[in-house]
Amino acid sequence: MKRILIALTWLLASIPAFSADYEFKQAEFKREHIKMISVVAPEWEGYTNADGTGLYWDVLRAIYEPLGIKVKTNNVPWNRAMKMVSQYRTYNAIVGEYLDTEEPVIFPAHAIDTEYMVSLSKAPTAFADLSSFSGKNVGWIKDYEVIAEDKRDFTLKEFRDIDQGVEMLNAGVIDYLVDDWDEVAAAMQRHNLSQTAYNMKDLPEGTPIYVAFGDDNFSRALISIYNERIEQIMKSGELASLYQKWEVGEIPASLQQVSAQ
Repeated sequence: MKRILIALTWLLASIPAFSADYEFKQAEFKREHIKMISVVAPEWEGYTNADGTGLYWDVLRAIYEPLGIKVKTNNVPWNRAMKMVSQYRTYNAIVGEYLDTEEPVIFPAHAIDTEYMVSLSKAPTAFADLSSFSGKNVGWIKDYEVIAEDKRDFTLKEFRDIDQGVEMLNAGVIDYLVDDWDEVAAAMQRHNLSQTAYNMKDLPEGTPIYVAFGDDNFSRALISIYNERIEQIMKSGELASLYQKWEVGEIPASLQQVSAQ
């Protein structure tokens, strides 16, 4: 009987929280009532600086703030930031997610950037194409999905950050380190890696990078605004000016097509 009472108490206590979350997901939000969007991301130099500057923060401000919607930004490590968006709803969105994620998030029609991954290896080893990884030890940051699991014919060794990855490369634990271009270039400079002793090569294709939103109707209203406004600032030339200002990133192909129309 005691166990039954405890179970009933837990069930009754959980109903209000569930109901509140359900009502929030189902509620409709009128655009004129939206006054703020909160966005989180790790600190990436030139993209999401801790002082609130950077390409991604500027793009989001250009999208929302002319409509009277304040953009609130914060820097949090990736895994914790994702939980704050997908589970706890501390923030409305996170910047830097891939479209094929398994996280319970939703996406706008257009990416915010195109990320080019590169491989770093010790000379004379060099990346030519994906067959270069065959039978080798390849490392990238934990929870990245650079190459789908069913397409890997190499041993994946994950690391927590690129500095640990460089240590693993120098120790011979991995043959290739994979990360985005900016991170690898910055790491080479930090660790004083000679360009003659290492090979840094582009992987074949760029990957679209998205702003990912929590799965609720408030986010759907924010996404509707995002979809409209990012096309508008693309056509006006404002988006191109922001990319030129920061000299990082690349305007996604879908937006370049919008500009050409």
